[in-house]
Amino acid sequence: MINNYIKMICGMLSLPMPQVFYNDSALLPDEHARLTPDGKRLYLRKLKAASLDQLFAAAAELRREWQRRTDNELYFGSYRPREELSLREFSLQPSEVDSNAFGAVVALAFFGVEPVFDEYPGITRSRIDARIAEIRKNEFPDLARLRPE
Repeated sequence: MINNYIKMICGMLSLPMPQVFYNDSALLPDEHARLTPDGKRLYLRKLKAASLDQLFAAAAELRREWQRRTDNELYFGSYRPREELSLREFSLQPSEVDSNAFGAVVALAFFGVEPVFDEYPGITRSRIDARIAEIRKNEFPDLARLRPE
């Protein structure tokens, strides 16, 4: 199931399909998915069944690869890792807002789940909500109409 999901996300974003590996040791304790910098391998947490967190994280990771390929300067020109910033500053970076928004668009369209991002400050949630609306309107208007069965 998850390979088909990843293949579908890659098709939506016009990305080549990465090799998928289930390898907890390739992930940080709080990570559910990680795409290698070359975009060729996607590591997922080894679970008995796919979780919504894992599926959201996979979509967000693939969106970051799309960001690198479409406008690296916009998304990563001044990007700084989490360790260097407060949660507020980190979460407001264009790459983080966009990848979270894309993950939310996919989660709602495919699974009927709307992430709330309650760990983020209100300004971050507002920016994510605005980006969700832009993605639905400008990139994937058909997804906005999808409702899971």
